[in-house]
Amino acid sequence: MNNTNRALNRSVILLTGLVLLAAATLLGLLAIQVTLRDAWTSVTERVGGTVAGWLETTPLGGTQKSWIWIVLLALLLAIVVLLLSFILRQGRGHSGHLISEHTTDWGTTQVDSAVAEQALHNALSEHPEFLSTRVSTYRVASDAVLKVSVTCRRGTSPTDVVRVVEQALHALDELLGLRIPAVLQISGGFRVRTSRTTRTT
Repeated sequence: MNNTNRALNRSVILLTGLVLLAAATLLGLLAIQVTLRDAWTSVTERVGGTVAGWLETTPLGGTQKSWIWIVLLALLLAIVVLLLSFILRQGRGHSGHLISEHTTDWGTTQVDSAVAEQALHNALSEHPEFLSTRVSTYRVASDAVLKVSVTCRRGTSPTDVVRVVEQALHALDELLGLRIPAVLQISGGFRVRTSRTTRTT
């Protein structure tokens, strides 16, 4: 529930892992295979000669510098900007306000996310079948959505977990006077892991 695409995140991680794995494999082969090392040296010499030729035949104006370096610098800057944009978008989506409505002509009623998060956490922590609970608030399509994550003890029925959490959510709805969308994620013991549930209420 953030502003980055999950598939894009995983694709970047997978691509980075594959590149590192390929580089490590190549270095290992170069260290133990003499034939491969000689072939690699020959290839790098040819590539180096080709690149040097490109640089010599692409002077910038009356200078002896190649304009290829400017293109490479621009590409590197573009990559850096894209990476910074990707990094800065991580973790966004969290919301500090659960409710923000213009209730009168003179002001706005706001309810902090911490109010609902703490209320749900306190209500759920009273149940011994929960090892841990975590409540977060996200902004999805301009609407605040609660995400309730619970870790249960082994043998806990997912049906019972859903019932308990729904009761706590309904109590919160009555307290606030409106229905708050929520996502429930259950994890924990064997029965729960095989019946993992994500639902919206």
